Amino acid sequence: MQEFKKRVDRLLTELDKSTAAHGKLGEQKVAATAYGEFDQAKMLAEAYNKAHSRLQLLSRTLGEQLEAMGITVAAADGDYQEMDQEHARRLKAIQARTSKYYEQYQKEHGHKGGEKPDDGAETGNGKQAEDGGI
Repeated sequence: MQEFKKRVDRLLTELDKSTAAHGKLGEQKVAATAYGEFDQAKMLAEAYNKAHSRLQLLSRTLGEQLEAMGITVAAADGDYQEMDQEHARRLKAIQARTSKYYEQYQKEHGHKGGEKPDDGAETGNGKQAEDGGI
């Protein structure tokens, strides 16, 4: 588990240093006037802004998911004895934000795919896990 945590931490560090980091993506904008002064240029600018904001959201969500994975791996390695309130609060905040983004996406694009399992105990092949785990 510790080796896996180190890999997750390394990925998170690399993401934070890259131009794909959430904070750096916010700085990379193109002015609408750079596309020209005609109708299609305005549509292109709007499309760029929409794609840019979604890329920012993706970057933030990816970073948070990597952080959450690192926290849970560290907690699992210590049988959850070391899980402090700050880590628990952070995990809950990440989960709440991710759920909000998912629900917003579902509202905008409609539900696609099969039904969402009620208890989340899915085996990965569409079948529910038997009692006792996967």
